[in-house]
Amino acid sequence: MNAVVLILIIVCGLAICTDVLLIYIFVFHFKSFHYKSQQLPTVSILVAARNEENNIGRCIKSLLALDYPREKLEIFIGDDQSTDDTNQIVKKLVAQHPWIMLHTITKNMGLAKGKANVLAHLAKEAKGDLFLITDADVEVPKTWITGMLGGVGPGVGIVNGFTRVSGHSGQNIDWIFALGMMKALHDSGKSVTAMGNNMLITREAYEAVGGYESIPFSITEDFELFKQVSAKGFKTVQLLQQNVVAKTQPQPSLSNLLQQRKRWMKGAVQLPGLIVSILIIQAIYYPSIIALFAISPEYGSLIFASKMLIQAIFILLVAIKLKLRISFLHVLLFEFYSAFIAISSGLFYLLPFKINWKGRKY
Repeated sequence: MNAVVLILIIVCGLAICTDVLLIYIFVFHFKSFHYKSQQLPTVSILVAARNEENNIGRCIKSLLALDYPREKLEIFIGDDQSTDDTNQIVKKLVAQHPWIMLHTITKNMGLAKGKANVLAHLAKEAKGDLFLITDADVEVPKTWITGMLGGVGPGVGIVNGFTRVSGHSGQNIDWIFALGMMKALHDSGKSVTAMGNNMLITREAYEAVGGYESIPFSITEDFELFKQVSAKGFKTVQLLQQNVVAKTQPQPSLSNLLQQRKRWMKGAVQLPGLIVSILIIQAIYYPSIIALFAISPEYGSLIFASKMLIQAIFILLVAIKLKLRISFLHVLLFEFYSAFIAISSGLFYLLPFKINWKGRKY
């Protein structure tokens, strides 16, 4: 065995070890959260919308179906200068359900821009003890609020739910794997981030950092908020349970998907060193296994099959915990999808182009 083959085997082996570690933590160190408050708090739901005419109706209808006392609930929709029919669709729903409040956002508040700016404006209007934040292309379950409240304990500032992708097998399994990994890292004592499409933040934590208008602008606004809240000593809780599983829409094209990945990667490079190391190991696995296949097909096949099987076990464990039905064949084939997306995203990230998100460049 030559030195190059040995190095490639070690690199690929490290990626397999990280998946084995994820399984170990998930099975033996899984943390459940079931806090109960003596009385139901008032809750304000904040939704930023920009050019979401195809999605906003489904989102609002899911919010209207929430199993929570109406007198304890506010729903705010912020229209971020949409150029489609988003505003008109929301106005029609507001006419039918006057407790929904629509705000058209035209000015920036403090340091905030884009989605963070919309949320900053909505939070100023909100009266709730807790803010629940989701995206305009997300449908939440009727148990969403009560499920998220289960994570609100002493010292907790942020609670993350779980989001899957509707329909598209590759993107859906990708989210299940990524958020399952996020849960395992959290349960090992390494909180990763907040998740801006399925998140609860207490008013106390939000106001402690001065709101979005007072923190540095970031295209990954949820991660920046998480950093600032964590710096104030608040804890983050990561939930992985059926009653907080929301459903988002898939990215409609490869271009959109790569833009989304580039945006996430901008935030990922700011994560703690250990977590960045794990992500780098997972990322370089794919070019390494391709090189190993080219040099030594026998070793390449053995390691690739091992990685595919171990990763599939982890994904299926997460899906079973959430009572989500996914095909074992699709989970196995996900490795090929993941390889293509990982390599494409890495190359796209290196291109000197600004991120185009919701019609704006950052």
